[in-house]
Amino acid sequence: MEIGKLDNTSPIYNQRADEYNQAVIAYYKGKFLSTEASKKRDRKLWKVAFQSFKEANWIGNKLYHALINGSSKPIHISQVVFGKNGTELKFADGVPLIPEVTPIIILKGSDYQMGYQYAQQLVQVFGAWILQNKAHKSFSNQQKNHLKLWEDEHRKYTPWLLDFVKGWVQGANEVGVEMSYEDVLYLWVGDRAPSKDFLTQEGLPQIPPLACSGLAAWGHATPDGKLVTGSSGDHDLSYQVIIVAYPDDGNAFIYSAFGATGAIAGAGDLWFFGHPAMNSRGVAYVHHGGGPKFLEPKQYWGYGVRRAASVVHIMKFAYSAKDALEMELAMPIGDVGSGDQGTVGGFYADDNYGYVIEGRKDPVAIREAGLMGETDFLYANNSAIHPDVVKSEWMSKTKDQWIWDPHGGWKPKKAVGMTKSIGLFLQWASGRLSTNEVMLRGMMMGYANSCERNNYAFSKLDYAKGKIDPEYLKMMYRNGGILPEGSWRKIVKNYKKTGDWGKISIGHASNALIAIMKPSEGLFSLCTGPAKRGLSPLLPGSNLPIFNETNSFWEIKLSSSPSGVAEYAKKRAQEYIADALAVLTKLEATNSAYKSLKHLLNQAQSELKEGKAYEDSAEATVDNEALYNLAKATRSYTRAQVKAKQVFNALIPPPENVDT
Repeated sequence: MEIGKLDNTSPIYNQRADEYNQAVIAYYKGKFLSTEASKKRDRKLWKVAFQSFKEANWIGNKLYHALINGSSKPIHISQVVFGKNGTELKFADGVPLIPEVTPIIILKGSDYQMGYQYAQQLVQVFGAWILQNKAHKSFSNQQKNHLKLWEDEHRKYTPWLLDFVKGWVQGANEVGVEMSYEDVLYLWVGDRAPSKDFLTQEGLPQIPPLACSGLAAWGHATPDGKLVTGSSGDHDLSYQVIIVAYPDDGNAFIYSAFGATGAIAGAGDLWFFGHPAMNSRGVAYVHHGGGPKFLEPKQYWGYGVRRAASVVHIMKFAYSAKDALEMELAMPIGDVGSGDQGTVGGFYADDNYGYVIEGRKDPVAIREAGLMGETDFLYANNSAIHPDVVKSEWMSKTKDQWIWDPHGGWKPKKAVGMTKSIGLFLQWASGRLSTNEVMLRGMMMGYANSCERNNYAFSKLDYAKGKIDPEYLKMMYRNGGILPEGSWRKIVKNYKKTGDWGKISIGHASNALIAIMKPSEGLFSLCTGPAKRGLSPLLPGSNLPIFNETNSFWEIKLSSSPSGVAEYAKKRAQEYIADALAVLTKLEATNSAYKSLKHLLNQAQSELKEGKAYEDSAEATVDNEALYNLAKATRSYTRAQVKAKQVFNALIPPPENVDT
């Protein structure tokens, strides 16, 4: 937040941002090495991991005090050795850094071929380690039985997945990573029984994540009547990917996976959970639809279809949002107790209609535009807001503790302070809180926060109805929250008691990705991390540091073929570079920002040149090699777009005020 207050064309800005990046690298190293240490049970590796976390804290504290004291004295930090290790990724002292520009994976062909291509492209982008970390898993007989039961359900409802998994196995094995069918299937469905209560099999509370947002507007709410959407995935940024797929059987589609192998830091295995998605018919999956919700009674819980598998299936075969609704309602209730990632349901829309499934059975709670006062728009955060959700099994028992806000949905009558998952777990484990009390307190915290974000979404969308376009949605994510007055220590202490965190927005320091879509025109834009540097955190403890954050969007188009995707990305890169060059030439070479901005523009031009070389190679090769070269070209072009946008945005800042 302090760096965000600096003039981004001043020399001190670049110095402080670089020092911050060094702290983030140390943090990334700690996360990666602690994961390795846990897996290998290596005490020496644990020691190195903790040392990395300690270094991150040291740099952070030194940097903070330098910023608040107005010092320009540099912080002396040990040098990091960078390399690529034969991949497209940047490594720091041998540790893979999370890409500052989210990579695109392009697939084409049968389900088997697409699985094969996916595994091979993961290795091309990240390196063999990303698959090796998921190989050679040992399954007990009980786990194998659960895996088989999940497989049976997906064979019934999403049969393409099994061929995709088989193709992945071959693709991995051919690049030297031995993975079994069970290794890969596990990433999509898991190997444990469906939840029977509001606690996982390990006994940890399933407290709702306190972020992620989805917005959709169409009809009278947009200038041309066409659907536009905004989505943020709000979590600790991991090795995420954007999948652009051209299946032989079904529609072309784009799907955003929060984790390239189905898991993310801090949350573990999520079975390829992610959002948003859109297809060539103009159907959008905007968001998970506010959850976990736990609305359907436990008697209906069981094996079923995981969320990611259901989304990809609907993207492949739905011609409209109403098709999507019909397909979701036909699938099993499933593993409701594992949260939204565990079962079917969500937020879908097209040019004519949108809906959010919050409950599919006892109660049926399908939210459509108008219910919360919307005119051809919908929104969702991390709570169920349909009036009927109070009839659910868990909520009806405490209905006197809830109040319904006409635009924000359900929230607790009494203010709720901070209740961290680990704190609740310890109280539950010691017997001071029952399972139901843990559930209630966690949900109340999540619903209180989501109600505020729902009200933010409603007010900004309702204000602009008739004028909501992709640029307006981007502005909404640049418009951050406002913290209460006082020191950080004071406002955190007050939040723990009262739950007061000032004005809350959907744009904040926990945005791991922000995607803006116009599906009927095939347009998909993505910003990795927050859309603006220095936004306030959604909650204390939800500050999720990102290396070399760009605060800029790239744009692609779901064209009729992979070559069309690369061609459009190149066109956009050329336009953005021309725009950046035009504003940079007006800046005096003696200006303190000129050198760093010129360096960024040179990087953009270099990426454009590299992309063209890959595109030329695609014309000279065939089959998978041609596809891989087109994907490499597209990734180069999107990196070029982002670098050019960074230059342009530094000199011509994009609008932040959604009221202009």
